Amino acid sequence: MCGICGIASPLNFNERDAIVHKMNNAITHRGPDENGFYSSGFCTLAMSRLSIIDLKGGKQPIFNENDQYCVIFNGEIYNYKELKEDLSSKGHKFKTNTDTEVIVHLYEEYGADTPRYLKGMFAFCVCDIKNEALFFARDRFGEKPLYYYYKKGVGIAFSSEIASLLSYPAVPRILDFEALGYYLKVSIVPEPLTLFKDIKSLPPGCWLEYKDDNIKVKSYHQIDYAPDKNLKTISDVIDLINPVLEKAVKRQTISDVPIGAFLSGGIDSSTVVAKLQQNSSKNIKTFTVKFEESTYDESKIAKQVAQHLGTEHHEITIPNMNFTPGMFWTILEHTGLPFPDSSAIPTYIITKEISKYVKVALSGDGGDEVFAGYNIFQWGNKIQSLKKMPPGLRKFNSWVLNKLTSSPFFAISKLRQIRKATNISLFDDNYLPVELHSMFNTHQLNKMIVDKTTLEYVNGQMPLLTYLPEEAEDWTQLKRLMYYRLKHNLPLDMLTKVDRMSMANSLEVRTPFLDVDLFDESMKIPDKFLIKNGKGKYIIRQLMKNSLPRIVFEHPKSGFSIPLHKYQNKAYEELANSLINENNPISELFSKQYINIVKELAFTRKSDKGDFSVYQITHQLWAIMHLFGWVKRFGVSV
Repeated sequence: MCGICGIASPLNFNERDAIVHKMNNAITHRGPDENGFYSSGFCTLAMSRLSIIDLKGGKQPIFNENDQYCVIFNGEIYNYKELKEDLSSKGHKFKTNTDTEVIVHLYEEYGADTPRYLKGMFAFCVCDIKNEALFFARDRFGEKPLYYYYKKGVGIAFSSEIASLLSYPAVPRILDFEALGYYLKVSIVPEPLTLFKDIKSLPPGCWLEYKDDNIKVKSYHQIDYAPDKNLKTISDVIDLINPVLEKAVKRQTISDVPIGAFLSGGIDSSTVVAKLQQNSSKNIKTFTVKFEESTYDESKIAKQVAQHLGTEHHEITIPNMNFTPGMFWTILEHTGLPFPDSSAIPTYIITKEISKYVKVALSGDGGDEVFAGYNIFQWGNKIQSLKKMPPGLRKFNSWVLNKLTSSPFFAISKLRQIRKATNISLFDDNYLPVELHSMFNTHQLNKMIVDKTTLEYVNGQMPLLTYLPEEAEDWTQLKRLMYYRLKHNLPLDMLTKVDRMSMANSLEVRTPFLDVDLFDESMKIPDKFLIKNGKGKYIIRQLMKNSLPRIVFEHPKSGFSIPLHKYQNKAYEELANSLINENNPISELFSKQYINIVKELAFTRKSDKGDFSVYQITHQLWAIMHLFGWVKRFGVSV
């Protein structure tokens, strides 16, 4: 697990080296154990290493036998031993026992097909020294990041984190209005866009080649939900999934340093811990968060799971009402972009504590995306049922509900939820996921935004979010929603949060539910084995029912988001006021009056009403604060 960066450009040799050193220093937290450096007339590459496998022999860059290729690498390759054996049989000579070296020999053997052979999380750069070319690839789900800046005649620069990339003075800091439209609508920016106009993110499952001052980007991983008609019973599905799940967990235990696991008390993390402990002769270390706000606290359940499985359990308490501006700026510093998911705060805190005990921790992330666990999937099904009503009747119901929920006499949460579902049912199927994930609705955005260009993008068709592959014609609405979450929310929210916050604390987090083989098998599962009786992850519930305490399956699903309204102390309010009221290049795009209304509601609303939930209004303000703070922190021009 590391951070990588570099530049290929016609810059002066010494000048380029000095800049890359600065870029690498900015990602030292990702790999504090040692640095690696390579420089030639063509390029300068650098990396910061967190030593996990072959602690002494894994120093990067690593070269092939004749020194034509070298590689710098961020991640872990879980099947590297099998690959090494196969490559050795083909005549390749290895000098180390690290997984990194497998990549350079794979590239020597298979070229651009290299990432297809890799089972793991990764972002790497292979330099073809002889032909002066760079080859980059990113893992299938986006566990590891890779940002780049390219301009013909200037060259290419890349890094694991945006703040590092911005150490290169040639990289412009200009707002991308198209990306802003996406952010304001759904609070994420689909790849390859970022909010920086000239900085791109290599999308998951893609490779990039830089040669002769040109770039080529291509996808190597396709998703196709094609149910297997031979899976007729739940036993059939368990027989399919259980062995690959066990192998996925076991595969991700490879390490030359101690490992542990997150344990929230939810189904996913409990499943990973159960499989991990079953295959361990020692009591594994598990870690959970205890929130002082009881609504968000699953620590009692996690403790029962730990006792049931016999783990060495650690409980980390996260208090309320202790917000400091440092939390806010730490998130922005490491994400390099506005990141309005409030769970980044507890993720940073828990990974900081866990890193005191272990260097590697397994998590249950990805289970909801792979096995349909989110409540939003249930909402998708309900909205599909609403679509059976005539459009005219739905429009009338929408009008009535909008009137009712704006009245204080009908200010109830249930009515607000029915109104939202009815409104969303008026959109076509391809746009449904966008509306389900919206941070602000269309009416709110049109009141908040005064800039015409931004409004055009906000009210546009959102092509990067509504795109579906040809295979999707045969998918159910559930599978289309799962695809949306997998392609967008998983890499841009969940995995970004986990990678940046854990690596800020030099902790490697692994996700067995995103194992390549496990995912391939999961795509074969018919819908009826994913959601049953209004509950998601039916297959995992059935698979694990005899291995975990009943309470794991009986308590309602809860997310990891913190109660932001409980964090709104004086420091929080002062930060919000200063960000919104200071002169900021982005201020002219918005109605200051409307933003102040959002702010006042966020600070005064303490219970859900018919127009807004507490969660929604506090996170709307948090999203605005992040946008304004990002422009301030990184000196972005509009």
